[in-house]
Amino acid sequence: MQVVAFAPARKSELEDAGGVLAEGFPMTSAYVEVLPAQIVVPFVLAVHTKAGIDFEPRRYIVAKSPEGERVGLLEFAWQWPDTPGVPVKFRVFVHEVPMWVTTAGVYEIGLADSPEGELESVFPFPIFENKPALNN
Repeated sequence: MQVVAFAPARKSELEDAGGVLAEGFPMTSAYVEVLPAQIVVPFVLAVHTKAGIDFEPRRYIVAKSPEGERVGLLEFAWQWPDTPGVPVKFRVFVHEVPMWVTTAGVYEIGLADSPEGELESVFPFPIFENKPALNN
């Protein structure tokens, strides 16, 4: 299975007829009002593979803190039948990934074959704390 796109968005949703509507894709950073914070980040994932393989894939989206600790996890699986006469198959997903953010810094979010597996298609995701403006 090859990853075509994997990145967060401000907002994303699947269309009924197929495809994805996404705002702010790829989102290159995020701000939170206070730390620590529980956040949910919409991710767009597009994959493809040759027909005849990967009929029931299972993957994990794993978020890691700047220190390398797991702070978010989403398991997903799907049935991926071949289309007769078509040599490849494509799939696009929208997933909302929950994350526990404890400090500002660059988080890593990637795909893995297991919750503890090595991250593939890693997306660096800086998170900043919104500092309130001082009143003069």
